[in-house]
Amino acid sequence: MNKPDLLTRLRQVRALVLDVDGVLTDGRLHFTEQGEEHKVFHSRDGHGIKMAQKIGIEVAIISGRASPALRHRAENLGITHCLIGVRD
Repeated sequence: MNKPDLLTRLRQVRALVLDVDGVLTDGRLHFTEQGEEHKVFHSRDGHGIKMAQKIGIEVAIISGRASPALRHRAENLGITHCLIGVRD
């Protein structure tokens, strides 16, 4: 596919729906001694999400794991479409 065709197709993208564990994180699970879960997010993913939002692409996240860290990250990035802790 040549560059003009790719750009034409990319302009048609309206939404970006992402899983979290292993997509926006490195896939590892970190727990404190108190059992609190910590996730590690890369700043470049956040930058890419903000760039997508800036050009009008709606961003949504779906995760089977409920996590306060994930809720905080979604809020920080302005992601309002969140399905967190869903199994189906």
